[in-house]
Amino acid sequence: MESREESKYKVIITHPAEISFYEVLEYVYDNYPLERAEQIANELKDTANKLHYQPERGTPESRLSHRSKDYRFVLYKRTSRTDIKVIYYIENATDIVYVP
Repeated sequence: MESREESKYKVIITHPAEISFYEVLEYVYDNYPLERAEQIANELKDTANKLHYQPERGTPESRLSHRSKDYRFVLYKRTSRTDIKVIYYIENATDIVYVP
């Protein structure tokens, strides 16, 4: 039997999160060379999709602590000066990670 840390969660990226992703991509493609923009897009998607393993590793999001869900985040480091925060919460009863 696999432990909770090794179990695989399903990751659901909500429609509002997709819209935010495309807004970030618009900026990235406007301000970076094509090859680097594609790399950033792929790495950012991977950051969210990798939450299917050990989603508890993320840091609790203090700005959302008043909400009923236990929001967490992981950072994607785009450059040494800029990070993108991927916020999510875990539904342990169904083993689903939501990126709202």
